Amino acid sequence: MISSTSKSDIQIFYAFCLSVFALFFAGLKLDIPYLALIPFALLLIIWGISNYKSLFILLMATLPISVEYYFSSSLATDLPTEPLMIGLSIITLILLFAKVDLLPLKTFRSIPLFILMLHLFWIFICAINSENFLYSIKAFLSKTWYILPFTILPLFIIRSIIDIKKIFWAIYIPLTIAIIVTMLRHGIIYKFAFDEINHSVGPYFRNHVNYAAMVSIFFPWLWLADDWYEKGSFKRILIQVSKLLYIVAIYFSYTRTCMIALIAMIPFFFVIKWRLMKPVVIGSLIVASMGIYSLLKDNYYLKFAPNFSKTIYHDDFSSHLTSTFEGEDVSSMERVYRWVAAIQMVSDRPWMGVGSGNFYDYYKKYSLSDFETYISDNEERSTVHNYFLLILAEQGSIGLLIFFLLTVAIFLQGGKLYQTLPEKEARIVLILTQSMMAIYINLLLSDMLESDKVGPFFYLIIGLMALFQYKILKNTEVA
Repeated sequence: MISSTSKSDIQIFYAFCLSVFALFFAGLKLDIPYLALIPFALLLIIWGISNYKSLFILLMATLPISVEYYFSSSLATDLPTEPLMIGLSIITLILLFAKVDLLPLKTFRSIPLFILMLHLFWIFICAINSENFLYSIKAFLSKTWYILPFTILPLFIIRSIIDIKKIFWAIYIPLTIAIIVTMLRHGIIYKFAFDEINHSVGPYFRNHVNYAAMVSIFFPWLWLADDWYEKGSFKRILIQVSKLLYIVAIYFSYTRTCMIALIAMIPFFFVIKWRLMKPVVIGSLIVASMGIYSLLKDNYYLKFAPNFSKTIYHDDFSSHLTSTFEGEDVSSMERVYRWVAAIQMVSDRPWMGVGSGNFYDYYKKYSLSDFETYISDNEERSTVHNYFLLILAEQGSIGLLIFFLLTVAIFLQGGKLYQTLPEKEARIVLILTQSMMAIYINLLLSDMLESDKVGPFFYLIIGLMALFQYKILKNTEVA
């Protein structure tokens, strides 16, 4: 075996082994253990450049089982997903220069993809003008390493239904196992207790919201596999059983937003099917505008201030739901407390906001004591719990307008593609649009678009839609 190996290959192998030992002992001497990882990181980069498609599938497979690792109270990362995302972002940049001929450039004429690039550009402009440049440039870089591997890289590598299948199974297998483990732990150890759900979802999910969001967003994807396998086959039966499993998982996650997303998929299906997307999008914008105007007129929103002594956390789900409608659930009213603060922040920096990543450091001086709850000290350093208001506070009214345009463009594109594509491709677009709808419902009560459990789906769907729009991604079994 060795005799068939070239002399140069053997020399490279010995050089690699020598570098491993040298860096290992240097790490011990200098007390920098990470030095020993450099040769392996280089190997991963080399492998990634030559097999970036496989590395992308590996990244998708790690999304459901990634864990948060804290270097300090203010610095954390997701392992192994964030290093993989950064590595694939570098590879994508290399491909943009070295193999641009593999990129279907016409996909950049897709309106949602164009507006997404504008959105990224505006985040950079806001970072330059930020209250804290360092935080904002980190937020810009974070956004970049979501867009590059999940939107731009798929334009290089996804061409057929075979690729969609690989992505599906890469996510489905670990996510389904994580759901089963979570439900067994929640049921056997905690008897499905409402106040113990957060203890059941770790270490792969930060909390029950994070967990339920990913399950609800991936849930429509289960319908993708309906046409892939014959009735009665093992894979077809597995997918059908999984549909019920995911519904039960969402229910026992006790996450109101995801339950709403699940229910909303039924009427939303008919909105797409009956070609009502345009009037529904326009109607939603009008209703939302009227609602916001009514709340702001004469400070009417002040009438919704909670009773501090009655606004508490409830330890059973029925009381949790009841108190939500009565305005006495602490998690709901804490959201309102921060929403009000976000709106107040706009008065000082209406056009460009305080800069991405800066909401936490500035919102308290804009908050109103009338809406304060007993968890308003915000020890977990979370943000506004509404992605639209987060953009308004951090990127200003221009940033919010760009994101609104992106939202409208995404759903109008989904509706149009469903009308114009052949039946099988149209069905895939319908399912992807439903998944996007679930993302947006989650964004109304959370700000997880930079979470590796939610964001990858958002950016991936935008890339896939662009491929469908220009008939580059086709429903063919040719790999």
